[in-house]
Amino acid sequence: MNPISATSPKVLQVSTPTDTTIVLLRAFNAPRRLVWEAMFTPDKMRRWMLPPPGWTLTTCHCEPRLGGALDVAWKSDEADPAMTLRGKFTEVVLHERAVHTETMALGSGEEIGSLLEKHEFAQEGSVTTMRITQTYASKEARDGALASGMDQGMEACYQKLDAELAE
Repeated sequence: MNPISATSPKVLQVSTPTDTTIVLLRAFNAPRRLVWEAMFTPDKMRRWMLPPPGWTLTTCHCEPRLGGALDVAWKSDEADPAMTLRGKFTEVVLHERAVHTETMALGSGEEIGSLLEKHEFAQEGSVTTMRITQTYASKEARDGALASGMDQGMEACYQKLDAELAE
């Protein structure tokens, strides 16, 4: 993949700078503080964090502070929970950077992936650019995440977030 350009994209840009990392870049027409709050405040996350079709977001807990928890769960017609995402924040600089672990598991408890995720926020004028760096344990794990279509799901969520930020 091509490296991410220095311009602020209005759609999600994805690059793979190493065998174990994915870098996602997205711009929002909103102040950095509002984008941060939307990304890490449960009530706001629920407004834009769209579940897969046929699923419902049932748990959304996020404490963006050192040692704070991340706990998100979805249910489907077949399982409750159908999938969970859990982690701990290991670094937080308010409105600038947040780093957390993330482990995804199926409702059966089977782990389907884990990673370290770093969010960085920069504002220029009225545009905030968010850079997410995901670091996986292996190239296979990274490639599995890419093959899952996660980038299309994330962009659909970010389009919803664009609408929420515009209100």
